[in-house]
Amino acid sequence: MTKKERVLRTLQYQETDRVPFGIMGTNPPEEERMARDLNCPSVEDMYRVLDLDIWHLFQPLEYKGESRTYMGKPADFWGVPLDIRSFGDTSNYHPLAEVSSVEEVEAYPFPKIEDFDTAWLEKALEEHEEFAIEGGLWAPIFHNVTWLCGFENTLMNLVAEPEVSAALIRRITDFWIDYARKVLETANGRILMMQNCNDFGIQWDLLISRQMFCKFFKPELKRLYDTIKEYDIAILQHSFGAISELFPDFIEMGVDIMNPIQVSAAGMDIRTMAQRFGGKVVMYGGIDTQHVLPEGPKERIQASVREALACFQDCGGYILGPSQGIEADISTEHVRVMFAEACQYYKK
Repeated sequence: MTKKERVLRTLQYQETDRVPFGIMGTNPPEEERMARDLNCPSVEDMYRVLDLDIWHLFQPLEYKGESRTYMGKPADFWGVPLDIRSFGDTSNYHPLAEVSSVEEVEAYPFPKIEDFDTAWLEKALEEHEEFAIEGGLWAPIFHNVTWLCGFENTLMNLVAEPEVSAALIRRITDFWIDYARKVLETANGRILMMQNCNDFGIQWDLLISRQMFCKFFKPELKRLYDTIKEYDIAILQHSFGAISELFPDFIEMGVDIMNPIQVSAAGMDIRTMAQRFGGKVVMYGGIDTQHVLPEGPKERIQASVREALACFQDCGGYILGPSQGIEADISTEHVRVMFAEACQYYKK
C-alpha cells in the first residue's frame, strides 16, 4: 500500500495495512537533528527510514512584496514586528493595539495575494510526490488577531469592541481564503489535505469560551473550510490544549482531521477521545510529548502506542504521531521506538 493510499483509506475509515505515520508540528531544526542522528543525508531520507506517510508544507507561498517595518523594526507581511514572536506579547507593541473602529480595520494595509509567488510550492510538490501531502495553509486567524492587536487587547476587544473584532477577523480570513485558493489551484490535485492552525486551548481549558468561539471564529472558519472543500480535499484542524468542548463544532463545520490530540490536557486522554469522537473525525497524534516521549522509558512509549492503536482498531480513522511537534527534549531513539512499535503491532 502506498503512502497516499494509506492516508486516503484512513480518511474514509477503511481498512489499511497499518495506520499512517506523521510528525506534524516538528520544526525544521528538529527534523534535521533527527536526520543526523539516523545518519540520513536528508530530511526526506529520515522520513523514509521512519516510514512516515505525510509531508507537511508550511506557508508554501513566498512573499515577494515590499519589505515592511513597524516602529523602525523589520516586520512580516502583516506589518507585525518579527521580534514579537521571539520576546512575547507586550500588548502595546502591536500595529493595531489601539484599534477602536471598523474604519481603522478597513484602512489597515492587509497583505495582498498577488504579492505571493508559487515557484517554491511547485518545486516542493514535485520533490515530495511519494508522500501524502498536506498543503500547509497554516492560517492562524486567531493568532493573527493577537499579533496585530496584542493578546490582552484581543480578549478585551471581543467583549468591548465586538464589531471591530468581527471586522478584523473577517478581513484576516479573506486573505487566507485567497491564499488557500492560490495554493490549491497551483497544486491541481496533488495536495490531499490542508491545515488550519489556531490554538484555542490551554492545559486545563479553552483560551476563550465556546460562546465566544461560536460568535466570532466559527462563522469565519466555516467560510474558509467551505472554500477548501470546493477542491475536494480534507481539512486538518490543528489546535492543542483542552479543546474537547469544540470538537462537535469542528465536526459540524466539516473538519476531517483533528491534530495533535494533546492527551495530557484536561479531558483529552486518548481513550476518552476515541470513545466520544472515534468514527466522526480522524485523529492525528496522541502520543504524549510532555512526559512519555521525552522521559520514556522505551516500554512506556510502546504501551502508549499500543493503547492508542487499540482505541481506534474498531472504528478506524487514526494517524499515529506525537501530541505536538517533536522538540529538542525528545530523543530520536524515542521517536523511532514510537513508530517501530506500531509496525510491530500490525505484524502480530
